[in-house]
Amino acid sequence: MVDIGEQFETLLLSLQKQILQREADLSKFRVQAEQYCADQEADIQRAKERVAVIRAEMAELMRPPLVDNPLAEIKEAKAPSSNALNQSDRIRDAAEVILAEAGQPVMQLELKRRMESKGIHVHAKNPVDLIRSALRRDRRFQHIHTKGWTLAADGQESTRK
Repeated sequence: MVDIGEQFETLLLSLQKQILQREADLSKFRVQAEQYCADQEADIQRAKERVAVIRAEMAELMRPPLVDNPLAEIKEAKAPSSNALNQSDRIRDAAEVILAEAGQPVMQLELKRRMESKGIHVHAKNPVDLIRSALRRDRRFQHIHTKGWTLAADGQESTRK
């Protein structure tokens, strides 16, 4: 026969095994619960980010357009009339003033120097050639060989040499 002490001992061992098993199960459950909580928090964060993106897109859609009618023609801005003159026109206008002040023929190089002193700069590979070319194309100017340019008398056509 089995002794009562052994039966109690077996019963205690069985209870201890059950306790250890329940503690192990509880530990596993805690790990699973922590993982579940972490997954849920990540899902919530992603949902919040999606909401923020959708709100930003909605705000963009609700914002009034920059243009009333995007298909309307775009009007081109025109430069002010003071800038409408091209470089040759500016050269001719400056040369007319300089020659009127001089009262005598002025060579192209001297015209260039006087223009620069008045703040008119000729931007070209060879500025003196551009001055000559611009003055040749206008009846207001006349070239006198070896003396330079002068104002033509009463708009007569310049001599081309």
